[in-house]
Amino acid sequence: MTARTARKRLQPAERRVMILEEALRLFATRHFSVVTVRDIALVCDINVGLLYHYFDNKDDLVRRALGHAIEQLMAGYEERRAAGAEPLAEILAWLDIHMELAPILALMVKLMSDYASSGLRDDELDGLIAGFYGREKQLLEGALERGVASGQFAPVDIARTARRIGLMLDGIFYASASRGDDRIVDDIADLADFARAMLGVRSDVAA
Repeated sequence: MTARTARKRLQPAERRVMILEEALRLFATRHFSVVTVRDIALVCDINVGLLYHYFDNKDDLVRRALGHAIEQLMAGYEERRAAGAEPLAEILAWLDIHMELAPILALMVKLMSDYASSGLRDDELDGLIAGFYGREKQLLEGALERGVASGQFAPVDIARTARRIGLMLDGIFYASASRGDDRIVDDIADLADFARAMLGVRSDVAA
């Protein structure tokens, strides 16, 4: 009863975030296609009518839940990325925020993976996913280009190196889900060391 009362006292913005986070958790625990609006309302301890006050339907919830996770990632990166930061610091900030948000990002990756293999197509979801990877490509390539131009990094193929880092980062999350382990943070830390080595930066150089 205490938990029920506490949830009813949430402010609208807080309740909306709670619904999004619980929905994302459900979509990742099960396949998003079999989760119902009633399932989400039950987990959130609210009635279905109230849930429809915040979201149009389940498709809307899927889009908003994925968008919420992406927004947290990008906002966290911008907070960590200081103005005028060195190129290595920008790359490490991207890896660091993945470590910090590993639990929610693991749910995000599971939802994206299930959607990709579902055969379903949704223009807004496709746009969210393409936009996310486009932003990652842009920030990694930008940092690499500045690092090479300034002589801080060894000469590398900018596009290929950015893609490698992104693919390895994705692979860490997918591998963790496949193995059922909790090595995401350790593996991203290893990726940071690998990136330094690939770019010709000593591992003891501070970002």
